[in-house]
Amino acid sequence: MYQSSAPIASSAAVSFLLSPNVVLVIDMFRALGDFEEHYDLSALDRLEDRLASLIDPCAARGLVSDALLLGFALRTERTTAWSMHAVGSRRATAHEYRLLGLVAACMHADTDLAAEALRGLGVAGNHTILALAGEVAQRLSVAGIDLDPPDARLIADDAGDVLTLGRIDAPVRRQRAGE
Repeated sequence: MYQSSAPIASSAAVSFLLSPNVVLVIDMFRALGDFEEHYDLSALDRLEDRLASLIDPCAARGLVSDALLLGFALRTERTTAWSMHAVGSRRATAHEYRLLGLVAACMHADTDLAAEALRGLGVAGNHTILALAGEVAQRLSVAGIDLDPPDARLIADDAGDVLTLGRIDAPVRRQRAGE
């Protein structure tokens, strides 16, 4: 075990590096932003094609559809602007981590953590949004993409959007047949 001699600040900005499978998940929501800004359906088509390379094409279409519903619902209910990276980026913002955390918490039936993720996203508790996030989580699970539960310390909202420093592992693992 290695130990750093440099002191760790009690609060510091955290950068998230996502695994390629998780990038596809968050890209569903990033593509929605591109679609809203440019009304360009090709962004959604490209995303669906990328997903279809990993999962059944019909499942990819359903997943993109459910993600769009969730994304639109979140955008109409949020109280703050979100920062998001470009489609395809492995880096994630705190908002993107919280969005992934919302879906992952629903996947693991942790409604308290899902509600905390919504608060961190600036969205008041909303049963419709939780149901939509649950639909996305269910489609991911059926497709064999299992998101690990998020670190609750990194989900919490704070005014400066600076998260408590903590180590997180890649929040996704691909299920193998027979697991």
